Amino acid sequence: MNKTVTSAYCTVLSKGRLYQAVALFKSLEQVDQDSPIFILCMDEDTHRVLQKLKMKQLNLVPVAALENELLLKLKETRDQSEYCWTMKPIFLQAVLNSNPELERVTYIDGDLFFYADPSPIFENQPDCSVLLSRGDIVIPSFEKEQIDMLQRLLGRYNSGFISFKHDDAGTDCLEWWKERCLEECKNAPGEGKFGDQGYLDYMSELFPNVCDITTPGVNIGHWNYGQHTFSWKDGRIVLEDGSPLIFYHFSGYRIVSINEIKQIHETTRTDLPFVHELYQETLPHIIQHMQTLDPEFNGFASKDDNK
Repeated sequence: MNKTVTSAYCTVLSKGRLYQAVALFKSLEQVDQDSPIFILCMDEDTHRVLQKLKMKQLNLVPVAALENELLLKLKETRDQSEYCWTMKPIFLQAVLNSNPELERVTYIDGDLFFYADPSPIFENQPDCSVLLSRGDIVIPSFEKEQIDMLQRLLGRYNSGFISFKHDDAGTDCLEWWKERCLEECKNAPGEGKFGDQGYLDYMSELFPNVCDITTPGVNIGHWNYGQHTFSWKDGRIVLEDGSPLIFYHFSGYRIVSINEIKQIHETTRTDLPFVHELYQETLPHIIQHMQTLDPEFNGFASKDDNK
């Protein structure tokens, strides 16, 4: 059964995040195998290894295919994270332009993991041209002042999942985001600047049909898991109200070796949901698989990579 492809996922990937991204791709394949995944490969190793993975869903684009004079200049002045963030809206726009039949593109961070079909996210809000994922911080052990300060630094939204419809409002908003990121995409929370993410706060004031995602079970991560409980029901993971967990955002993981998978955000919290345990059991299998496919490849983080 091959239904018309109307929706695509995009991600920007470098080799230090590749193991987690392969876990993401495998998880998406289980719940939505029809939507293509476009990957902007920021280095040759990433491109080589993903080709060997031979997953039908993946469409690989080397970063050089999009780099023009302006971008190569910016590459000299921005660090690796900042340059990857700058490329996000550029890549989304390029995918839409080269695939005019698409009705929407959705950016996904490489450290997401899917447990259920994401299509309800789009079906529940069909009139929204831009779908944003709230990043409200809910950490019970933090004081209100701490949370307010963090919220101001990081913005109201999390850019690990953002969807643009192929309509006027969607493409105008994407163009605006691209222009802003080209101007500045600085990782300087102290100045109220957090890469591409800080700009999301302004989208709903500037463009029509920009909506907060209302579907539950979306983009739960270290900043808000405290407001949820997770349990198994009929073979799937559900939240406290019985709605399925669609995807979790495993940010802050650093894979130092197959035996050392660190979580840098949650070093002091003991109440991590059990999805973390499952995820930590999945990653070594992925690493082993990649080592078999490409023994030369090394996607491990350095011990001091705490960014």
